[in-house]
Parts: sequence; structure tokens; C-alpha cells
Amino acid sequence: MPRHKYTIDLIKQMAECDANYIRLLKLVPQLRAYRDNSFLDYLLPGKNSTDQKEIELELYSLEPEKALEGLFTEFCIADLESQNDKVTVEIKILEAFKYTTTLEITQKPELKEWMTNPSMLVRVYHDASTAEVVSYQGHHNLKSRYSQPNTKMYHSDEKMQVNVFLGEWLSHCLKVGRSLTSPEILLST
Repeated sequence: MPRHKYTIDLIKQMAECDANYIRLLKLVPQLRAYRDNSFLDYLLPGKNSTDQKEIELELYSLEPEKALEGLFTEFCIADLESQNDKVTVEIKILEAFKYTTTLEITQKPELKEWMTNPSMLVRVYHDASTAEVVSYQGHHNLKSRYSQPNTKMYHSDEKMQVNVFLGEWLSHCLKVGRSLTSPEILLST
């Protein structure tokens, strides 16, 4: 039986990346600031006047898109019975620009006896409303298609598989995850 060459299903790949973007917005609602330019609300919470916020922003000479760099969200996805510990997924904003944000998503603690914990870098494109994996377990620059066989032993559709895995991982966080921090409640005065 002849082997057929893998062809990229661009519509399916983009649909998966778009769905991952929506999942990330649900898990990290602060990412919405990159869509609606509401960075000032995160930089200067509690201020009512937009003019006042802009003046203070100029005083601090901050780039608004850099406001959320370093922010992280952590979810508990399982309790370990034997160690009285929790398995958590951490989503951290590593770098941010006007139209793109790079996230690091990791699972902790390290479960070496069972598996290697997933770790990936995800690039979020706010203008295109999509998110794709750019690095998985330290493997960078994944190609859309790999010839078979190849020296790194990648599947022909490795990039698609990694993006599908991200979708499953984020869906699991949405389904069973619980935040480890309580949300801040702002009271209007």
C-alpha cells in the first residue's frame, strides 16, 4: 500500500488555534486588555477619570502593552493523595507587544515517575484572534510538515498535534481547574 504524503489542512489548523485563543481569554481574562486597550485599568485600578489615568501613565512613562508582563494565573487541576500536594497549571505572560503576547504554560510539580510535565510557549496574536504553540518541551520552530522519516523523530503533522494538545490541556483546565487565588472584588464608592 503506497504512503500518501501528508497535506496540511489549513482550515483545521486555524480553527484549532482560534479555539485556543478563546480558551486562553477565558482562563486569563486580562488578555482582553490587548483587544480593547484597557491596560490603564490594570495599571491604575480604582481611578475613574481616563484623563487622569493617561496623565499618570505618561508620568510613569510606561508602554501600556507592557503593563501585564509578568502576570501569571495558576489553576489546580488535581490533588495528589500520596503527597498532599496539588497539580497546577501556571500561565504566565512573558512578553507583550501591541498585537502579540507570548505566554509560558507549565504544569507543576514535576511528576518524574509518571511522565515529563508539559511546558510550552504560546504566541497569542490579538489582531488575528489566534494562539499557536511556538515551543513545546524545549523544541522550537516547529514546522507545519515534516518529511518521514526525520532525524528528530517528529510526526509529519507535529505542529498540528501540539496545538491540538494545547486545546485539550486548556479545555481540561476550564473543565476541572480551580483558581488558587480569590478574585479581587472592587466596591464602587
